[in-house]
Amino acid sequence: MKSRIPYLLAAVVASASLLYLADTPGLSAAPLVTLTSTTGQSIDLASPAGKTRLVSFWAPDCPISERDLPGFSHLTAQFADDEFEIVAVAMSYSNTDDIQLHIDDHNIPYAIAHDADGSVSEAFPGVRFTPTTFLIDGNGEIVWRHVGKLNATETAGQITELLQPAQLASN
Repeated sequence: MKSRIPYLLAAVVASASLLYLADTPGLSAAPLVTLTSTTGQSIDLASPAGKTRLVSFWAPDCPISERDLPGFSHLTAQFADDEFEIVAVAMSYSNTDDIQLHIDDHNIPYAIAHDADGSVSEAFPGVRFTPTTFLIDGNGEIVWRHVGKLNATETAGQITELLQPAQLASN
């Protein structure tokens, strides 16, 4: 019986970790927060005015955030003619100079903001690690939360599903 205790403990910890990090569907309304992008644009994350929005909390020194850059740039280009936008929110512990250097080095085509005081990451549910990404529909509802590297192809499919009702309504 003694030899099983470490395995049982490991299984409990692993299960709790999976629940802690798992994607969380149907999280509710996006928080009422406003950010200013690095270009001076005001972004109200809860009122996307019919836009589908991908909000990603990241850090310039996070290697997984770095790996998401090409996918985010591709999604920005793919949905350029749609009511879609990406907002990347740098965590409070990120240095402003590092954020700007990251933007310049990677020619990032989407909005970047710095959550300097941590209030935005606190307002969103479960932002504990970078990257943590949320998909918000055109009604301001959080559709899902994902921790870790995104699969851009799967994410594009989910974005397309959210955009289809808006496209049908405008035709």
